[in-house]
Amino acid sequence: MAIPLRTKVSIILSLIKEPKVFKFLISQRHAGYLYTQGWFNSFKSNSPVDKNNKPIPWMTYPFIDFVKARLNGDLTVFEFGSGNSTLFFAERVKQVVAIEHNKEWFEKIKDKIPQNVLLHHKSLDEEYQLSIKSYGNFDIIIIDGENRVECINNSVNSLSSSGVLILDDSERDEYKEGINFLLKSDFKRIDFWGFSPGLFYKKATSIFYRNENSLGI
Repeated sequence: MAIPLRTKVSIILSLIKEPKVFKFLISQRHAGYLYTQGWFNSFKSNSPVDKNNKPIPWMTYPFIDFVKARLNGDLTVFEFGSGNSTLFFAERVKQVVAIEHNKEWFEKIKDKIPQNVLLHHKSLDEEYQLSIKSYGNFDIIIIDGENRVECINNSVNSLSSSGVLILDDSERDEYKEGINFLLKSDFKRIDFWGFSPGLFYKKATSIFYRNENSLGI
């Protein structure tokens, strides 16, 4: 939501009256959590990247920090949605299959993907949400695109015996039906709350897993 100019001026004046707070906020541009995570790079580019401008998912920083240490070259990933997250996972796992519904976005990124990524365009109907059934089983399934509840329902049988499901924006009410389905299917849940690249509001990325799982939880 856009902030009116008058409100912006008021905020700046209030900060000048609080030099300690103002000094701290200025220092965050070159040190501190937002800087080390690359938040400013993401904000400027409107694209999720780390402090070295390498691609990362548009998910919460606590989730990214948790998962990147647990990925390995034996894992396979299926992703509803595509982008910098596709490049992030491709660098760390054996193979990524990504489904993208937006034709314009698909055309933009298709030449950027490495050899261990299969990227396909699927129209936003049953073809999209059922597409996972054509590719076998996966160790990690990421749901970060459209029709997320339907994608959840269609993904459980495509998990490997140790597979996990990752849902971004899991705090949203519209995904409760899918979340309840997973919990009733004996999945456990870990929520990773925090900021995400270039954004400044609290959100959640969740992992749904069983006792034997590919991330060693």
